[in-house]
Amino acid sequence: MRRLCSPAILVLLCFAQPAWTATTWQVDYAKSRLGFIATQTGSEFEGRFRKFDARVVFAPDALDASSFNVLVDVASVDTNSADRDSNLPTPEWFDVERFPTARFETLGFTPVGETRYEAKSRLTIRDVTREVRFPFTFTVEGETARLQAKLTLSRTDYGVGQGEWAAADTVGHEVIVVVDLLLKRAELP
Repeated sequence: MRRLCSPAILVLLCFAQPAWTATTWQVDYAKSRLGFIATQTGSEFEGRFRKFDARVVFAPDALDASSFNVLVDVASVDTNSADRDSNLPTPEWFDVERFPTARFETLGFTPVGETRYEAKSRLTIRDVTREVRFPFTFTVEGETARLQAKLTLSRTDYGVGQGEWAAADTVGHEVIVVVDLLLKRAELP
């Protein structure tokens, strides 16, 4: 009887990371930003979420095995304005008592340039889920990578800013989500 493969090769095949497996990346939260740009009374302001958990699995040559999954603690919003920050958790805005987290998850990736991609994704805010196109760049340098993106949304599509705040007179409808994540290649177990 002819042996097809030696036991040593079988062991190596079992533990080798296949080429089609995407890389798991760890977020350096101290050097990363998940924020937004909006307008109030005609003036632009910036905000950020201080607490979020991002699971990033990505490799340009393994897009089918890649995924992003992000949970955002919406109560951690910080716009550098005590008045604004005290209003955003209320029922008219994020309603953090009923909807403490926002969720972003990818459904698939398309390359659009050398380091540019677009992800078909789902975004859920206030229990409203919508499909969004998420354009981003992903650059790798050694053991680190940077994921950067800007995405324009309408806050009212997700029920953010209800009642007297639904109109765009005081707070504009358009919000630009800004993502800048510094990533480190995860250690293999």
